[in-house]
Amino acid sequence: MTTNSIEPIAAADVGQSFTSLRKLRLSVLLASLPFGMLQLGLPLVAREMGASALVTGGLLSVSALIIVALQPVVGLGLDRFGRRSFLIVGLLGYAFSNAIFGLASGITGLFLAQLAQGIGSGLLWVAALAIVSDLASADSRGQEYGGIEEMSIRGILIGTLAGFAMFYLLSRDALGGLPPVTSWRILFFGFTAASLLAAAIVWRGIPETLRRSSDRPRKASAVPKDQPVKLEKKWRFSSQLYIVLGIVILTASAGAIISPILIKYLNDNVSTNLFGIALAFLPAALAGAVLPSRLGGLSDRIGRRPPLIGALLVGVIATLAIPFAQSLWPLALLWAFEAAAFAAAIPAEEALVVDISDGERLGVTLGFYTAAAGLGGVIGPLLGGWLFDRFGALSVFGSAASLMALGAGLILLLVREPSR
Repeated sequence: MTTNSIEPIAAADVGQSFTSLRKLRLSVLLASLPFGMLQLGLPLVAREMGASALVTGGLLSVSALIIVALQPVVGLGLDRFGRRSFLIVGLLGYAFSNAIFGLASGITGLFLAQLAQGIGSGLLWVAALAIVSDLASADSRGQEYGGIEEMSIRGILIGTLAGFAMFYLLSRDALGGLPPVTSWRILFFGFTAASLLAAAIVWRGIPETLRRSSDRPRKASAVPKDQPVKLEKKWRFSSQLYIVLGIVILTASAGAIISPILIKYLNDNVSTNLFGIALAFLPAALAGAVLPSRLGGLSDRIGRRPPLIGALLVGVIATLAIPFAQSLWPLALLWAFEAAAFAAAIPAEEALVVDISDGERLGVTLGFYTAAAGLGGVIGPLLGGWLFDRFGALSVFGSAASLMALGAGLILLLVREPSR
């Protein structure tokens, strides 16, 4: 008898794996170009279109909620149908979203664009992580995940710098003095082309990293033919994976908890110069753009837990330092150091999830992992805003630091790394 189960491609084809990973990194860079401009500009565009603060908050949350709901189901599809098609459809979803951002003339269009982006993100990132896991060995997994993280941050930086340059140039009288909305449209049409190019790169250059095998003999079943076979429980995982997913929700919430109030707090208490505040984040952004591929391999050598615990403890120090800051530049140095620590920790976390996963359900595992991180990204800002309104800024920074410290302690006490 034969089976149509999906199995990993042969690891011997090192050259093809290297080429596929290189093209995947390029596709991730192109797909990430609009993220910085969306984070900075979308609330301003929504306000120009007459959106209230509540509507703007809903606009920013809709994409994250779709990602959280979609990714576990996408993970199941990755294990049944393979990775490549999900990656391509995700990139086409990004192209559709960027085009709508460029065409939108009202709040409804912005919500539709965010909906398309949430669907694209829900497909793309789980598929990309699964492809890396298929192609990278256990001893290089952290380094390869770091390369994906690094290229995403580079894409964000390039897109943001290009966006600001375009806004500046097109606003000058010599070039017609175009209004910001027109510059926004031109920019997002360019991002649309970049996402389509990324989809073409994957279509032409990355083969399916899982293949259907029709010539392998089926293993003999221990269940008699006349006895009903119990359906495989796709959603049951090991206790270690449940622990890790819980810690991911906790630490992702901690990382996002200060996001609603940080810029406002710095502007009110440290510096009134918004350009100076933006420059203070630049060293951290540069660290994130060059270090993950270099530090991601650290966990391949010393284990997954030390980079995770170290980054969380650095995060505790950096968060607690904010209320005591009299100047932006000590914070800029701390944030750069924190970014370097997380450049090692994020690939380590992704590699740890793969290490403890059931290989036959890798897609489902990664789907739940990315959904857990996304859920933390939804919970954190809501909790931070509530704490700020009820108890003030110090409660936000204290809570973030406490949750990070708790996460580090739980990793130390509860997480056990499997042998590789």
